[in-house]
Amino acid sequence: MPSDDDLLERTLAFSGSYVSDDGSLTIRRAAPGSFEYSGSQFVGYCRRCARALLIPPDGEPLNDIRAAIRFAATHDHGDVD
Repeated sequence: MPSDDDLLERTLAFSGSYVSDDGSLTIRRAAPGSFEYSGSQFVGYCRRCARALLIPPDGEPLNDIRAAIRFAATHDHGDVD
């Protein structure tokens, strides 16, 4: 059985986006041309952290799938997904 990280990686590779079961965490492929300088491939958004002003209101740029997996793991907040 694949791990959660493996499933997230497969989901992002296939569809380019991930939304947690409760909708509070999203990771999506960055629009072409956005974050061009940094080369970010994804944007991570956590509703709880954005409301607390811990991340930018439009999401955090993520360089690659590994960064997206770390983002999802660090923004779990003990919620059931």
